[in-house]
Formats: sequence, structure tokens, C-alpha cells
Amino acid sequence: MTASEHGVPPPPPPLPSRFYESPPVIVGGMALWAVAAGIAFLVSVVTGGPLGAVFWTSVAGLGVGLFGAAVFIAQRAAARRGDRSAQRGVEPG
Repeated sequence: MTASEHGVPPPPPPLPSRFYESPPVIVGGMALWAVAAGIAFLVSVVTGGPLGAVFWTSVAGLGVGLFGAAVFIAQRAAARRGDRSAQRGVEPG
């Protein structure tokens, strides 16, 4: 008897790798923060006003993205080296 005959659904197929790769998400998020900062900067230049909270929030978001990317790169390098303290699952493939 198969699992479906016992009323248990079969396990779902594994996701394609493009759905769980982190670098495109990290780079995409950083690009969106950079675009938001650029637009906020241009708006402040055109209006002659000071740099507002939107600009500084965007710069902070970009900074957090850069920090996160650095941590991710360090963890991936540690996983490739086989360090015991490295996170698992950051290595592609």
C-alpha cells in the first residue's frame, strides 16, 4: 500500500533553487534602498528642502543591507571551509 492509499498525501516536490537563493534577494533589496535614497535626494535638491527622514531611512536600509551581505558572505565562506561554527544551508547546491 502506498502513502496515498492510507490517506497521507505524498510529500511536495522540492523547490527549484532559484526560489531559495539568498544573493538575488539581498542585492535586490539593496538596489531598492539605493533607488529610494536617490529619489529622496533628488526630491530634496529640486525642492530646495533639507534631506528628510525618507532619505536617511533609505541610507540606513542600504547600510543594513551592506552589513547583512557581509555577514552572509562571511558565513558562506566559513561553510565552504568547513568551519564547525558556520551556519548550514548557505552553501549553494
